[in-house]
Amino acid sequence: MDDGVLLRIYMAESALINNELGYKYLVRFFLRKGFPGCTVVRGMSGFGHEHLLKTVDVFQLSLDLPVIIDLVDTRERIMAVLPEVEPMIVHGLVTLQDVRMIRKVPEKQ
Repeated sequence: MDDGVLLRIYMAESALINNELGYKYLVRFFLRKGFPGCTVVRGMSGFGHEHLLKTVDVFQLSLDLPVIIDLVDTRERIMAVLPEVEPMIVHGLVTLQDVRMIRKVPEKQ
């Protein structure tokens, strides 16, 4: 097991970064930076700073659901990219959490 940090970003599905959907921009950004993986999860329901409920409920269908972007790596790598990421998030929440990680990589055949 290794020590690591989880960088988690909460934002609206429609949030933009450089005129592009923010979650798509961030996934490509982290890929270019050489991180081992990044996951985007679309929420079924939630609300943000504007306190408007967004949900997949048929009677209150929203096309702007919350998304969560997760990135896990060493503290050094996460902290090195944080000064670039933080200004990109105009409306949202950025959290950091210490984690223990076990990296699993398939054997080359």
